Amino acid sequence: MRVTSNMSADNSIYNIQQGRAKLDKLQELTSSGNIVNRPSDDPINTRLLLDISDKLRAGDQYLSNIQKSTTWQNFTSSALTGMSDTMTLAKRLASSISGGSTDATVRQNAVSQLQALKQQMVDMGNMQMGDQYIFGGAKNTTAPFSATAPYYTGDETALNIEIGNSTTQQMNITGNQILIGSSTTSPPGPTYGTTNIFKAFDDLIAAVGANDVAGIEAGSQGLEAGAKQINDAQSDVAARLSRLDSTAKMNENTRSTLMTVYSNTQNVDYAKLAVQLSQQQVAFEASLSATAKLSKLSLLDYL
Repeated sequence: MRVTSNMSADNSIYNIQQGRAKLDKLQELTSSGNIVNRPSDDPINTRLLLDISDKLRAGDQYLSNIQKSTTWQNFTSSALTGMSDTMTLAKRLASSISGGSTDATVRQNAVSQLQALKQQMVDMGNMQMGDQYIFGGAKNTTAPFSATAPYYTGDETALNIEIGNSTTQQMNITGNQILIGSSTTSPPGPTYGTTNIFKAFDDLIAAVGANDVAGIEAGSQGLEAGAKQINDAQSDVAARLSRLDSTAKMNENTRSTLMTVYSNTQNVDYAKLAVQLSQQQVAFEASLSATAKLSKLSLLDYL
C-alpha cells in the first residue's frame, strides 16, 4: 500500500487531535475536581451520583424535620413539666383541706389558690412556639384553652412530619389528649385518660367553697387522675425525643456513608492526575514536534 503525503498529514492531524482531546480532558478534571462532568463521561456512575444526590437532599430534609420536631417536643415537655408542677401544688392544697373547714377565710384562701393554679394550667395549655399554639392541633393560630366550659376550642389534628424514608413522627399533642380527656372525632382519637382536668378544678373549687367534704375528696381524686394523664404525656414526649435522637444519628450515619461513596466515585486523585497530565503534556508536545519535522519533508525525501 502506497502511503501518500495526504494520508500522512491526515494521520498526523488525527493523532494531534486525539492528544489534544486527552490533554483537554485531563485539564478539565484538574480544574473541576470531578471525574464525571457530563453524563457521557460515565453513564453508569452518572446514574449512581444522581441517585446519591437525591438521597442526600432527602436526608437533609429529614434532618431539618427532626430538628423542628425536636424543638416542638422540647416546648411541649417544658409545658408539661409546668403542668405537672402545678398539679402537684393543687394536690397538696387539696390534701391540706381534705377534711373541710368551718373557717370561711381558710376556705376562701384555698379557693383563690385553686383558681390561680387553674389559670396557670390554662396559660401553659396556651403555650406558643413562635406564633403557633402547640396544643391547638391544626387550629394553632388562636389560643385553644379558656377557663370556662367547653375549655378547649382547638381540634384533634395530628401534625405528622417525615423523619425518614417512609417514616413519620407525630409532632404535636392536642390539648384534649392531656387536659380534657375526651375526643370529639369518630372514631375517637387517642387520649392519656378520661379526666377533664379543668372540670376537676371547678368541681374542687365549688366543693371547697361549700365545705363539701365528699366533693373535696372527689375533686382530689380527679386531680390525681389528671396528674397521671400529664405524666403519661411526659413519658410519651420522652419516647418521641429518644426516637428522634436515634433517627437523627441513623440519618447522619447514612449521610456519611453516601458522602464517602460519592467522594470515591466523583472526586479525582490529584496526585495520580498530576502524573497523567505531565505525561500527556510531554506526549502532546512530542507529537507536535514530530509532525512539524515530517511536514518539512518533500516527496523526494520519501523516494
